[in-house]
Amino acid sequence: MNTAEKIISVCFLLQGVCCRDFSISLPEKIQALSGSCVIIKCRFDIKESYDKDLTERAAGVWYKDRHDKSSSIVFNSSASTQNFFIKGNITGQLIDKDCTTVFYDVTSNHSGQYFFRIESEGELRWTYKENSVSVDVIETLENPRVVLYVDGQELQDQQKVFEGRSVSLRCSAKTLCSSPPATLTWSSTARIPHSESINLKELIISDLNFTAAQRHHRVTFTCSISYQLQDNNKTANSSITLHVQYAPQISNSSCSSTDVTVCFCEVDGNPSPEVEWHLSGCPVSNSSNTLISEERLSNTSLRSFISLHQSLTHTNTLLCVSKNTRGASTLQFHLVFVPQKEIYILIGAAAGALVIVLLWAVTYAYTCVRRKNNEKIQPTNQEEGANESVENTDEENQDDSANNVIISSAGATTANQKSIIYSSIDFSNSESRSQQVVSVSCLLADYAVVQHGSGGAAEAEFSERVFKIDRSTGESESR
Repeated sequence: MNTAEKIISVCFLLQGVCCRDFSISLPEKIQALSGSCVIIKCRFDIKESYDKDLTERAAGVWYKDRHDKSSSIVFNSSASTQNFFIKGNITGQLIDKDCTTVFYDVTSNHSGQYFFRIESEGELRWTYKENSVSVDVIETLENPRVVLYVDGQELQDQQKVFEGRSVSLRCSAKTLCSSPPATLTWSSTARIPHSESINLKELIISDLNFTAAQRHHRVTFTCSISYQLQDNNKTANSSITLHVQYAPQISNSSCSSTDVTVCFCEVDGNPSPEVEWHLSGCPVSNSSNTLISEERLSNTSLRSFISLHQSLTHTNTLLCVSKNTRGASTLQFHLVFVPQKEIYILIGAAAGALVIVLLWAVTYAYTCVRRKNNEKIQPTNQEEGANESVENTDEENQDDSANNVIISSAGATTANQKSIIYSSIDFSNSESRSQQVVSVSCLLADYAVVQHGSGGAAEAEFSERVFKIDRSTGESESR
């Protein structure tokens, strides 16, 4: 390149620097939420020769879809009243060539291509036809994006979250024009750890940090973005479910003994664990003396059973061993061997004690009943007495032998409500020297009938005497 060519090149470069032209900087596309606002970032430039015409009285005009008709004007900052298609405000300083504009209460009808025009004093009138911005008013929000980080590295496979690792869930969403601004919130089926939020110019971010544990397995975390609008609130959300791998953990376990000893071991782990039984330090498998079975409770938990013959329980160390790729866990059972004879002895002793208690209870109840009955049966008259024995000796016939006297009572009621009891006395037996009259009564007056006859004669004649016994003196009166 010779000297002339160099001079020409320098002149062209200087011309490009010194000679400014009309230009504008606009975003290609802006998304807005229906019922909210839209902000259009805008900067423009003019030819150097028009700098003197750009004053504080300059106005900004926006056209929609077309730029060659006045009917397409939707906004003019110089108008005293806002009777245009859209309400808004130019927040930038036009004298500084900042045409940033905000439109309010946009709807789907406001979607379209927008062109800017600058108008000022003098001859400054220019429409920027070459560049425009596309405004897209949406009715529903886009869902936020949730990303999983483990130990600071983004993790695509959610199955590889290990227990004890540092986990971070990041939720991000584009910020749309709104007042108040949008907010991000976390929700979960488990307790939510503390979250941190970051607000950028066009992006809002919220991080959820915690250490992975068993309780986070199969837990769904949901991030929601919300906008508070005049008419109603609008919300969008995204979710992620964690799959935490953890070592087996043994929970409910116990043993019961009858003719055989049955133990069970309940285990939970991810990946699904395996269970082994060890007896006296040796693994046990199914045999005639041991029976092992399993019950699947869920994708990560199971319950294993073992049945031991009674003769094996003298080995009092039984282990439940659970393993998976993340670790192992054991639980020891202490078996107590009770011989069958001792069991029968204990059962017999318990039964005997029960019988004794029942007999004592029955005896006590019977005694109480008799005592109550005796208390109820009381003499109602002082002249009534207990049964008494009456001994009568016949003074007129001492040589005759006394006979055993059988007294039969007959109840009778006198006019004055006194009862008389008659007793018959048989003196047919002459061998006895005494005569005995026994009368049992609880009445006021007792009488005895004495029959005399010759001993041994069935057809003998008898004579009768009636004795009245006086209770107060014990004496008898002959009738």
